[in-house]
Amino acid sequence: MAREASYRILDEPGPSALAHLIVHPMWPLLSIMFAGAWLAVPWFVLNSFALGSHTRFKELGVAAGGVLGVLALAFGLGLIHTLLKLPEGAIPYLRVLVILWKLSVAYWLFDLQKHTFSLHEYFGGAVRNGMLVVGVGYLLRGSVLKVPFGGAGLWQLVVG
Repeated sequence: MAREASYRILDEPGPSALAHLIVHPMWPLLSIMFAGAWLAVPWFVLNSFALGSHTRFKELGVAAGGVLGVLALAFGLGLIHTLLKLPEGAIPYLRVLVILWKLSVAYWLFDLQKHTFSLHEYFGGAVRNGMLVVGVGYLLRGSVLKVPFGGAGLWQLVVG
């Protein structure tokens, strides 16, 4: 009995049990803008593993580093605010640095995923539309940002 010959392109995404969840990386990128990091970061990680990306562990590290970076920035900016005795009006401007960090990490994840996604799409892989998830995330944003415990400012800075 003859076996069918198969080939594998090294950069081609490997099949995954989560392949039915694959979306264009643009959707998680948009979700950080409309819903927040609470949706975008886990979605980027899920999409990476669903794609079977050869950079999935790098993407996981970037996502974890992004969250740790937000915490470090929040702590550092709070320390700077306290030590330099900046006026309260400076806080929104300091938060812009955190937003810039989160958007930069999201774009980095998008850039890492777009190559694997392009191969997946080129070889005929199924792709879902993520618009509904972004829309629901936008509607849930207010509920997620409200927390019943102390430290709401830090919570909103990290997940918002």
